[in-house]
Amino acid sequence: MTAPILVIGATGHVGREVVDQLKTAGHAMRIMTRDASRAADLGVGADVVVEGDLRESNSLGDAVSGVEKAYYATPDPEDNVVMLENFLAAGKPAGLRHVVRLSARSADITSSDDLARRHGLAEKALEESGVAWTHIRPSWFMQMMFEYAPGGRMALPGGEGRIGWIDTRDIAAMAVKALTEPGHEGKCYTISGPEALSYGDLARTMSDATGREFVYEDMTPETYREQQRAAGDEGWYIDLVLQLYANIRAGRYAYLTDEFEQVMGRPATSFAQFAKDCAADLVKQLD
Repeated sequence: MTAPILVIGATGHVGREVVDQLKTAGHAMRIMTRDASRAADLGVGADVVVEGDLRESNSLGDAVSGVEKAYYATPDPEDNVVMLENFLAAGKPAGLRHVVRLSARSADITSSDDLARRHGLAEKALEESGVAWTHIRPSWFMQMMFEYAPGGRMALPGGEGRIGWIDTRDIAAMAVKALTEPGHEGKCYTISGPEALSYGDLARTMSDATGREFVYEDMTPETYREQQRAAGDEGWYIDLVLQLYANIRAGRYAYLTDEFEQVMGRPATSFAQFAKDCAADLVKQLD
């Protein structure tokens, strides 16, 4: 019997695509989530879903039992390294031997930016665990556009900064390849889409693809902070996001790579193609 591939982060943008692609290819899988009801719309049987909390290592036994490979993605909390270490401590004795982890392209243990440093520390913890690893460092997700433009208006402090936006379907394809084919252990893949685009570029492309109006309105970091504080976001999270936007405005996320094409043998999906494929989902924000 083939060991199931464990998917942690199945309800995220990339995780959903990982589940779909593993399912389409006929691979056995297991999904771990803190609340099984959150996986109800993933199109898998209830027997595939187990509950577990990465902050409670003694809750992970059912998730890791009989698992050799895992896709691992979490949000970016302050305790993300502890969560990963809890998972590895439970998984290694159970036979876990390879983790494909969704990281960040800015991952750097020496960085002063919170997100980059946390991902760098997590990469280091995984590399030193004795479990084989693959880091996937993507640029920002095109699918974030499903949330960025309520009413067709993107109001963000991004200035004219450009990003090498990447489709989560491509990120998932890379993860699935690393999970199901040999030769990706010990590799770090930094991947982007084919173009570096500003938020204004995105708005124009989404307008063209949908026939509806999308606009980008730049805002100051101070206005953004007040807006998010009023929405209930915690201070540490607002600080982290504003660090990212400062990097965007400075052009630090504009660089592109061809690593996706080298590994997958095809070009990464363009934003224009994404907008065409997902036009109906983009329009949902306008209604």
